Amino acid sequence: MDTELVTEEEFRIIREVRKDKSLTQRKISQKTGISLGMVNLILKRLTEKGSIKVRRLNRRNLQYLLTPKGFTETTKRSYHYLLRTIDSVKKIKAEVQELVLQEYHKGKTEFIIFGDGELADIIELSLKNLDKSNLKYRRASRVQEISSNNAVILLAQTEPKLTTLEPELRTPKYIDVLATISHEL
Repeated sequence: MDTELVTEEEFRIIREVRKDKSLTQRKISQKTGISLGMVNLILKRLTEKGSIKVRRLNRRNLQYLLTPKGFTETTKRSYHYLLRTIDSVKKIKAEVQELVLQEYHKGKTEFIIFGDGELADIIELSLKNLDKSNLKYRRASRVQEISSNNAVILLAQTEPKLTTLEPELRTPKYIDVLATISHEL
């Protein structure tokens, strides 16, 4: 039995066939961004693997059906993708915690998470999980909400950069989290 996961292109084609079994190769090509010739080759390969079944509707039209093996492959791929994502979030959390602990050991106990979105959420979760009773943090989405000169600002957005917003805010300690952890991962 073939335990190899489907390729990215195969997965994109399988996903489209799963959504709509009446798609032509041309429509699959348009929806996936894969060339028509490559779609043809991949569909043949998926048919040989037993992931897709082809049914002839008439002389000109074919219907592509996802087989149980095809469903299993998409499920496996989704499962492995989820595991990789969870692992990535764990690594990011650990890196953020290490950054915060470096400042904490220097005596910093107040942190401001500057920004909105997923990175800010992960940073907040990282701080929450540190379990340091005297560590305080809050979120700010606008420069005007940053009032403490003692807080370490954890920049959780890529644009606009904090350093370009307000020159007077360069004096407090701030960490561009994305830039810092991308060097570490």
